[in-house]
Amino acid sequence: MSEERLERIEHLVSDLIRIVGHTNSLVEELNSKVERLDAKIERLNARVEELDAKVNRLDARVEELDAKVNRLDAKVERLEARVENLELRVEKLEANQDFFKDQLSSLREEMIDRFMRVEDKFDFIQEKLMEHEQKLYYLKKAAAK
Repeated sequence: MSEERLERIEHLVSDLIRIVGHTNSLVEELNSKVERLDAKIERLNARVEELDAKVNRLDARVEELDAKVNRLDAKVERLEARVENLELRVEKLEANQDFFKDQLSSLREEMIDRFMRVEDKFDFIQEKLMEHEQKLYYLKKAAAK
């Protein structure tokens, strides 16, 4: 029986050696995988740091652009107010222009009317002057005889 037991122990030891060998090979494979994963994690950490830096730069840029947009919005509002003010001034000037056109037309008609009256008076004065010149001519002629 002891021989059987010894054979069983040998068989168990040989199974154990085989299992340990297999386990060692699995451990080495796992160690290799862990090393590859560690390397990959380091690369990913480096990439994450790069991306963090990029995100920080982009955040700063977004803040700059946001400030610029706010300044441009303020400028646009000021320009819109100026445009509105100028449009009101144009409307007033157009209204004044219409008023002055009407006044000019009225003054033109009044001046034409006055010139016609002056012309009529001038014609009347010219007729009277001719009559007086004729009378003076006849008077001089009569006085010369």
